[in-house]
Amino acid sequence: MGWFSRRTEADNVALAAARAQLSSEDVDQVRFLLTTRKSVFAVKYVMDRTGSELKHAKELVDDIRLGRYVPPVTGTPVVRLPGTNLAERTRALKASGELHQATALVVSETGMTEAEAGLFVGALQA
Repeated sequence: MGWFSRRTEADNVALAAARAQLSSEDVDQVRFLLTTRKSVFAVKYVMDRTGSELKHAKELVDDIRLGRYVPPVTGTPVVRLPGTNLAERTRALKASGELHQATALVVSETGMTEAEAGLFVGALQA
């Protein structure tokens, strides 16, 4: 947010709680609704899944739309070993079908947006 944002500490806590309740499948469903131009349904879906208010659900949907939200990763199946670079670890995650974790790995290590990281993961050859 900016200098003139009206988000309070309570808003930050509510957003963090809502983020914690969304699974990667929920984020996929929200992305699907956004790509089919059903943003009202995406906000309602987030409200139903998280129990959050309209304001917080809309902020969360906007974060997903703009690529600022990556679903939480519960465990990292590929350990960071000396001599393995980011591309090798990402390929391993992609080969095992863990696209969300591969994208999250690229975002966390490079600072790319989720959309840019998704393009990177998609471009990697197996």
